[in-house]
Amino acid sequence: MSRYLVVWEGPVQRASGLGIASRAYVQALRRQGVDVRVGRGRRTGASGDPSRKKVLIYHHPPSQINFKLARARYDCIILNTVWETTRIPAHWLPNINKFDAICVPSRHNKQALRNSGVRVPIFIVPHGVNAREYGPGTRKLPLTQSKGRFTFVSVFGFQHRKNPEALLRAYWEEFSASDAVLLVIKTNGYAPYENEQWIKERIRRYKIRLGIHKPTAPVVVIGRHLKPGSIYGLYRLGQVFVLPTRGEGVGLPFLESLASGTPVMATAWGGHMDFLTRRNSFLVPYRLSSPLQSMNSGHSISRQFRHLFAGKGQQWAEVDIGSLKRQMRYAFQHPRLCRVKGNQGRQDMLRWTWNRAGFLMKDAIEKTLQRKK
Repeated sequence: MSRYLVVWEGPVQRASGLGIASRAYVQALRRQGVDVRVGRGRRTGASGDPSRKKVLIYHHPPSQINFKLARARYDCIILNTVWETTRIPAHWLPNINKFDAICVPSRHNKQALRNSGVRVPIFIVPHGVNAREYGPGTRKLPLTQSKGRFTFVSVFGFQHRKNPEALLRAYWEEFSASDAVLLVIKTNGYAPYENEQWIKERIRRYKIRLGIHKPTAPVVVIGRHLKPGSIYGLYRLGQVFVLPTRGEGVGLPFLESLASGTPVMATAWGGHMDFLTRRNSFLVPYRLSSPLQSMNSGHSISRQFRHLFAGKGQQWAEVDIGSLKRQMRYAFQHPRLCRVKGNQGRQDMLRWTWNRAGFLMKDAIEKTLQRKK
């Protein structure tokens, strides 16, 4: 057992990507022999052997921590965080340089923090993916509409940063009803009323607003909860996973898709560029711009989170829709190339394990403790 105690405060109970990562990091540290206890804010004690150093790993927004309380309890305080645009929100800054160190999952994150004036040590601790759960041997999700069709799959929360409007517009404009192609979108809203029917209605109205009245290739929207087994099968259903995201700290669905043997088509900017390559993916060019440009354009159909992404100096990527359309068509016309890229992605992901993440996080903890001596 480690000579120090780690208390992890984070969204370990949530079903989101943050929740998945939080649980996986805790388990990975434990496999490295680290004594980790999951915290619940003020109710969590750090009692025990007084000779052991006590480390808090804080996996919440840095603006929320009570530093006075934390410093009274812990010898070392490390922030584990992720970010998507070129700069972090301004309201993070008063607290973020008070941490002893910061762990982020990608080079993109580290650069965003440095751009924002973060001065404390930053360690890159990548996410992992369970290649046994997400694998080419998984049974495909049974979906009648996909029979005989080349299927694009996309998995994302229904928010503006994910750029659902570019995905839909490119698909509708490029493929007609005569093309044997299908787009399957697994998504979710962020409020009780943002259910599957609400999302479908937003998509229907957007199509009308674009002036598209002719029959187009079909779109299947799944806005309800799916069990893990169905999610595994969803990735296997697709010949290509496509998401023209405006920014990702990591892009967990990209990892999951590649581990499943399904190649990715994505914007060539963000945390996912640590593991997406031209050998395992279709990379779409982009330009950087202020989030306010797209938020105010009239094309936005999903939740914007302006309080996070519309701050001064922030930028994210706007995909080249013409290139996206051409690459979707090219993938459709070259299914063998998709299989080759998917096989390469599967091999690449065998190295992106949560055990590696646990090893690197343990190293970050111990280096931070040593520096504090």
